[in-house]
Amino acid sequence: MARSSLLSCLEKRDLLNQSAVSIDKLLDWGSRYEEAGQLNDAVDFYDRAKASEQLEKLMPRVCAEGDAFLYGRILKALDREAPPQDWLELGEKAKQLGKMAYARDAFSKAGRQWAEDEPAGEEQGP
Repeated sequence: MARSSLLSCLEKRDLLNQSAVSIDKLLDWGSRYEEAGQLNDAVDFYDRAKASEQLEKLMPRVCAEGDAFLYGRILKALDREAPPQDWLELGEKAKQLGKMAYARDAFSKAGRQWAEDEPAGEEQGP
């Protein structure tokens, strides 16, 4: 999808902050951003629309990308907590992808510590 078909940051802000905006419009923009690969923006629209189904559908993709920040945002939007094992798996994926900040965050949320120089799968206990 062409970037020009998306909203500017100011247009996006204004739309998300409107007090009366249709759910269909929010879902449409969320879908556009999702298709464009801009998942953070898609989550903004889906969260504002309270679109649990769309947020749930993003979870596997976010996990596959090792994105602990976005995973946490989606959980918050869904008013859920993930079990430690889910965070550990996400941390391992992030570590494999070289996303060390996300890996540290995920392992921390699972109650684990680890050293960056360890191979994946050998994180330290608390």
